[in-house]
Amino acid sequence: MAQVSISYTNSAPIYKRDYVLLFVVALIITFVIVMLQPVPGYMDADYYYAGGKQIAGGHGFNDPFLWNYLDHPQGLPHPSNSYWNPLASIIAAGGMALTGRLDFLSARIGFVLMASVAPLVIAALAYKIGHRRDLALMAGFLAIFSGYYLPFIVTTDNYGVYMLLGALYFLVLDRLTSPKIILLGLLAGLINLARGDGLLWLPLTILAVTVLAYRQAPASSLKKRIIQSASSGLLALFGYLLVMGAWFVRNLIVFGAILPPGSGYVLWMTSYNQIFSLTPGLYTFQTWLASGLLEALKVRASALWQNLNTAFFAQGMIFLAPLIIVGIWKNRHLFRVQFGLIGWICMLLAESLLFPFASVNGGFYHAGTAFQPLWFALAPIGLDLISNRVVKNNKRFSQTVKLLPGILLVIMLSLSALLVKIRVVDSGWNEGEYLYLKADQILIQQGARSEAIVMVRNPPAYFIMTGRQAIVVPFGDVQTLLAASRKYGASYVILEEIGIKNPLYDLYEHPESYPEFTNLGAVDDNHILLVDPSP
Repeated sequence: MAQVSISYTNSAPIYKRDYVLLFVVALIITFVIVMLQPVPGYMDADYYYAGGKQIAGGHGFNDPFLWNYLDHPQGLPHPSNSYWNPLASIIAAGGMALTGRLDFLSARIGFVLMASVAPLVIAALAYKIGHRRDLALMAGFLAIFSGYYLPFIVTTDNYGVYMLLGALYFLVLDRLTSPKIILLGLLAGLINLARGDGLLWLPLTILAVTVLAYRQAPASSLKKRIIQSASSGLLALFGYLLVMGAWFVRNLIVFGAILPPGSGYVLWMTSYNQIFSLTPGLYTFQTWLASGLLEALKVRASALWQNLNTAFFAQGMIFLAPLIIVGIWKNRHLFRVQFGLIGWICMLLAESLLFPFASVNGGFYHAGTAFQPLWFALAPIGLDLISNRVVKNNKRFSQTVKLLPGILLVIMLSLSALLVKIRVVDSGWNEGEYLYLKADQILIQQGARSEAIVMVRNPPAYFIMTGRQAIVVPFGDVQTLLAASRKYGASYVILEEIGIKNPLYDLYEHPESYPEFTNLGAVDDNHILLVDPSP
């Protein structure tokens, strides 16, 4: 049987058939998930799918909806990706261009392939670290049965993208050559093109290649070390700009800035819902400071604690967490492990301290996916070390210990299946998508024109399900809702199960008390109102 190019002296070889096995199993698992998810399932995935439809349909980077008002949009259509970056939409568009169909199944072709290839790369990474076939295969299977990530791995979001890019990054992060340095820059650029928080990977990459280059340079010449480090950093920056350069130019042309305007407001917000504010310019450093420094510190401490819980339960899968820690300790001398730990800590602190509300609402969970391949690669090593220690201390457990890898995989498979059942099967895997189909039928029956704009909680979902333009229900009271209606010409609003603390709760409960609104009907507990925005 032919061996792959990765090989080590006195190490068990890993064969091509092993990679074929991992790919086939991963493809089967991802296919099952695809069949259980007829719609994107939540706003992020709705947004990227909608963006892909726009690109594949020839409309470019433009959105017929608004899900926030951070960049002070003037109307519809609106330049896309003023908050979320475009790589997932580009991948979705590629799948749709391949089939010639703008459906959700076509949009996921690239995501299925990435989710099926990522375990192979993770197995190769584990083999590079542990030099053993059994550990590599176990890492690959852990990546296939990816626990909390499995329900999201093939929808139109960045989980599969980050999993593959992170795996490639840590695989390449080794003894440097010029092509490797450029490739690391390219991968950092792709990570940033996928998500805004991926920008952190640029300084991390420059730091990594400069340190490695300094170590590799002749120790006898400090000047050569410094020159080689500096040139390596520039090469990494070059690779990064090969990806992000064109996007920065686009932002300059469209928004007048390299980074889209408005994202800076998020730094000074004091609650998550303020991201949907109609007047984000009100949130400044001065207003943030006036809200109370002690409260701001409490919020960030709480975010840090919640994100550490996410690290243990979601990224560490509870039972993998101690194995990962042991694996890190055993391989603490390896640069890729040192870098992974430092990078993860930097990401944790950046997410928790700068964007506390966004981070605990999925931001840190998303961002951590790029480090997950390294954790999957290290967990089997941690288990192996613990097993050896147990046997060394007590020979009676030697046969039992041999069963531990299989038991771990069964536990991981069971956890993954349970999470898919809870998140996908039991929940129906939708966040308003089918509600919007029913609501739009009522609007059509009431004579709504095709160009009429609707205010909803999830505008990208409304667009992909109905083709209708939509804007988000703004954060605020009834007057704010009317102001948004006037500014953007929205004729209808769908109020979706509003809680008692929401400023729109009274409108939700008693729409007849507000002359500016006419109740057109309801879908379950969601009210459909005609809006008369006239002052």
